[in-house]
Amino acid sequence: MNASNPTIVYRFKNGLYVNLTNRCPTACVFCIKNAWKMDFRGSNLNLGGAEPSPADVIALAKEQWAAAPFQEFIFCGYGEPTMRLEAMLACARMIKTGRAEPLPRTMKVRLNTNGLANAVWGRNVVPEMKGLIDSVHVSLNTADPAQWLALMRPMEPWAATGFEKVKEFIREAVMLLPEVYATAVENQDIDLEKFKALAGQLGAELRLRPKLEAEAPQ
Repeated sequence: MNASNPTIVYRFKNGLYVNLTNRCPTACVFCIKNAWKMDFRGSNLNLGGAEPSPADVIALAKEQWAAAPFQEFIFCGYGEPTMRLEAMLACARMIKTGRAEPLPRTMKVRLNTNGLANAVWGRNVVPEMKGLIDSVHVSLNTADPAQWLALMRPMEPWAATGFEKVKEFIREAVMLLPEVYATAVENQDIDLEKFKALAGQLGAELRLRPKLEAEAPQ
């Protein structure tokens, strides 16, 4: 796809990444979309308000698969995928029910999220993901509620209870989904021991993510 046009799906390593929306309930201090001006390694992730349909996403995924197979189907763009919960689940459902062939039903489907879906939608949405999302990586980043506010900069409706809601989301995901990671961006001056302990208390695996701003977008 021409980098001057909005990119809906893009490849990185062994995965196909899905850019469902640019909307997000947080403005994280480490978010690379501002420093890289909505570019990601040559892909323009600025959708300009025109969000793709599930059919659009799957059609493009099929094209990418025909060019070369990939191992993971990952909801992760320059926005929070769960802001389009129904569209996200529809894409995953098409894969898992065999309606996205030649993409295999066994394709690993991953969600990268800030964990605020329950807060945004006003209900526990994790049960809706069961059987559709195989892996979820939750950007928790710290064990300190005040630092979470400073790092994540959530919008006002979710600021007061956001940290607890993210922890709740992780607990629910651990009970229902096969693989759950609590993630943190490196070099953010966090207490890694406390963060590791919190991830363990929540039942999640720990993953540290590299800070990207030192890299050129390529």
